[in-house]
Formats: sequence, structure tokens, C-alpha cells
Amino acid sequence: GVVSADLATTARSAVITAVRYENVSAAAIGNIASSNTNGVFGACSGGSDANSWSQSLQIDSEGAPAFVALAKRHRTHTPLDFAVDSDQLAGSGGNTTGLVIGNQGFSTTGATTISGTFNKNVDWAAVTIEILPAADSNTASFAELPPVPVPPENPITEEKRILGKILFWDEQLSSDDTVACGTCHLPSAGGADPRLGQHPGPDGIFGNDDDVNGSPGVVLADETNTPIPHPDFGFEPQVTRRSAPVFIGAQWAHLLFVDGAAGHHFHDPQTGAMLISTHAALENQAIRPPLATAEMANQGRDWPDVIAKLEASVPLSLATNWPADIAARLASSPSYPDLFQDAFGDPAITAARMAFALATYQRTLIADQTPWDLFMAGDTTALTPAQQLGWDAFKDSLCASCHKPPLFTSGHFHNIGVRPPDEDLGKQEVTGLAMDRGKFKTPTLRNAALKSSFMHNGKLITMGQALDFYLNDRGDQFLDSLDPLMPLVDIPPDLQLPLLDFLENGLTDPRVANEEFPFDRPTLS
Repeated sequence: GVVSADLATTARSAVITAVRYENVSAAAIGNIASSNTNGVFGACSGGSDANSWSQSLQIDSEGAPAFVALAKRHRTHTPLDFAVDSDQLAGSGGNTTGLVIGNQGFSTTGATTISGTFNKNVDWAAVTIEILPAADSNTASFAELPPVPVPPENPITEEKRILGKILFWDEQLSSDDTVACGTCHLPSAGGADPRLGQHPGPDGIFGNDDDVNGSPGVVLADETNTPIPHPDFGFEPQVTRRSAPVFIGAQWAHLLFVDGAAGHHFHDPQTGAMLISTHAALENQAIRPPLATAEMANQGRDWPDVIAKLEASVPLSLATNWPADIAARLASSPSYPDLFQDAFGDPAITAARMAFALATYQRTLIADQTPWDLFMAGDTTALTPAQQLGWDAFKDSLCASCHKPPLFTSGHFHNIGVRPPDEDLGKQEVTGLAMDRGKFKTPTLRNAALKSSFMHNGKLITMGQALDFYLNDRGDQFLDSLDPLMPLVDIPPDLQLPLLDFLENGLTDPRVANEEFPFDRPTLS
């Protein structure tokens, strides 16, 4: 599809994915030198065939190489005959089916023409070009976390923070008093769920390849909160169809949930009024679980039900071993209306106020005391020599383009081939765009070694397995809509163990691992 100059600019903060062939129309084939307009359906019935393509891209590499990967697909004159073809581009990295792997970069600034030929005349074709920056050679720019985006409509206050913390860890927020937000998001598990609940996947059959390691939620219950049998789980807790993402570090995300369903505009879930115009992904995320029947809610639950339950509940009465800040706030035995009075000026409990408080709490959880942070601040002994080798290998590889320091995520979405997209469309479920087929949000690598599972389906259970998936087990990657960047990821074998050491030990904040303030929590029932 057409690659605009803006999209092609290799900003250090982005990996650019051009329009993919799944949703390219004839009118959008602007990068084929001479194409007809017969469209994507039917055999050629006129017009001129094309056997070459070219595109002039505005590349601003800021003095560093810009690497290019290209995928090409074309159709011959029969409606159902698709042929996959590839050309070599930008180096001698080698070809894979439908992909061009470039190991040389464009180090120039300005317009660069990328072109190629098809091995036969075609009447429909599309070219996908991905341009990504090389890792920033200026390591000083990695050193500090950026300021936390705080929407002006929801400024951080201590009263809101402590209310949000209490709500986050209160199992009474669920219909049956068994699940808190924190049940599936423990700091000592990197902000994810240490439990591995089994979901049968889209085929509904346990014990085969499409199963998912998700999070156990509530037992299915009707509107009276009476348990009823679930077709997959019976009277056992339901399990989510995706692995729980981490919540520590989520305050910088433009979109949340692994499919990006929580956006940056926040509307009052009860009135529909626009309350926050930008940076509201945390607020949007917070309002989903209390009404989700697989996570916290009985059937038919609505916000008046949630509010009435909180109004009648003693805050955190089911939890023990309260952290010091919670214990101090609850020492006078306040009610939830009292806590909302302190945070918002009156005792009204609303869905929006719950979201504001939960988001405020999460914005204060900044895990910036890893060995890597100390090393970047000047402590040359904070990383071991092996971990320093791993860090060097990381920042000099394509790993650092998607897991970009200092957040160790770009926040972008990619299909890395974990499972066939037909099992879970990922971001396409939200956008409806074929270009988002099978794409999931790039997670942060901070504190990732504390997690008990990896990938959106939780099927990899160690960091070593996750690393092997990229480097040594490429045959396990599913090719349907696979991101062209995937074959470009490479770490020399002698640096893979140092890289694993760096990821497992250099990026873990000990306060998170040990659940020390501000990552402390009560003991749940």
C-alpha cells in the first residue's frame, strides 16, 4: 500500500508498519509503477499489467542506519491463484517466503527510492515496507523514565491514591467477594498473574495446542448471584481467554489491554459524558473488569449494583496484613462514602470516580530502581560483566526497537506468530482492520522475569523459552500475517546467555520483587 513520508520517517520512538496486503484496494496501490484498476476480485479483464514497483520514501535516520524489511504478494490472472514472491533488498540477509531480510541500512537523509520487480505480470499486487530505526547510539538518552502522563482532569492527589490502592486490593469489588484487581496483578509476579488457569481456547476442547493459560476469575452466576454451570468450567472459576497483562508500567501506555481496547478518551460509563480528552487508558481499563462475567461479575451486573455493594461494604474487611499507608487511613474505620468524600469532595460513589482513583494509584507505581537504572545513572557495578554484555547485545539489536528503553516497550502492536490469527484476531477485534490481524501489544521487559507466563496466551512459561521463540525456535512461528520484522531479530549464540542474564536480573526492581512500598499490598483472603 501507499507509504506516506510521515509514516516512513524513522523516528526513534516508533517502529513503522505500512498497510498490509490483506486490506489493500486497487485504488491504494500507489507503489506499483504501472498497475491497472481491476480491483482485488475476479480475473484481469483489461487495463495494463505491471511487472515492477517503486516507491520514493522520505527517510530521516538521524545519522543512524534505517533498516528495511519488505513483504510482497501478487495475484496472477486467475481469481483464486495467489503466488507469493520476494526480492532481495538492502543487503544479503537472505530470503524467506514473502519476506526480504535486509541487513544493511539506509544511512542517508532525504528521499530514497525503493524498487523491485515481479517475476511475472500481475493484475493485483501489494508491497509492505517496514522501516525501523537502528538502536540509538546515545545511551544517555536511555537513562531516565519519561514523566508520567497525567490527564489534567484527574490530577494526582494522596486522597485519590490511597482510595485507589484500597479499591485495587478489595475483593468486595467482585460479585462474590473472591476476586480483587490485585488477584490477577501481583507485584511479586511482575504485575501479572502467577496462577496458570487453563482455558480450552476457541475450539472449546481442553488439552490441545490452542489452549490458553489465563487467569481464574469468578464462578459463573446468574443475576441473583446463584452459581450456574459453565459449559467449559462447570462450577469452577471461569478462566480468561488471554493471559493477564502487567499493570506496573501501564501509566505510560497510549492504549491498554493486549488488543488496545482501552483508549485515551474517557467517557463516563454511566452518563456517556466525555470526562478526559487524552491520556485516559488507565481510566478506561479500570472500568472493564467489575462488569466482566469471566473476571469479577455475575450475569446482568451493572454499575448501580457495584456502587450499592461498595456503599454497604467495610473497606478491605476481607484482607489482612494491611500496608502501613492503608492501615493509617483505615484506622478510624471510615466507610467507602467517607473515602470518596476525602478524595472527591462529596460522598457519592460513581463508576467514573472509581476509575479516577484506580488510575491515580497505578500512576504512582514507578519501578525505576532496577540494576539497569542504577547502571545508567553511573553505578558501573550495578550490572555484572555478563549482564553488561547482555545489555550491549540488546541495545545493538532489533530487540531495542520494539522493547525500547527506558520503558522497554514501544507500546506498539505486532503479530509475532505465537498462534494462528484465526484463534485470536488481537487488535483487529478492536479496529476491524485487516492490517491489525493477530497483532498484540508489545509488553514491557521491566520486571518480566518475575512473570509465570509469557505471550498473550501464556503458553511460554520461562524467559528462556520466550527468548528461544525469537532466536532458536523460528519453526514454531505461524506465518499468517507474521510481522516482517520477525526474521530480522538476531542475537549471536555466544551472547544469548548474557542477554538472558540481563533480562532476568538486570531489569528487576527489588521493591517490586519484594513487594515493598509503593508496591506493597495486603494479604487477600
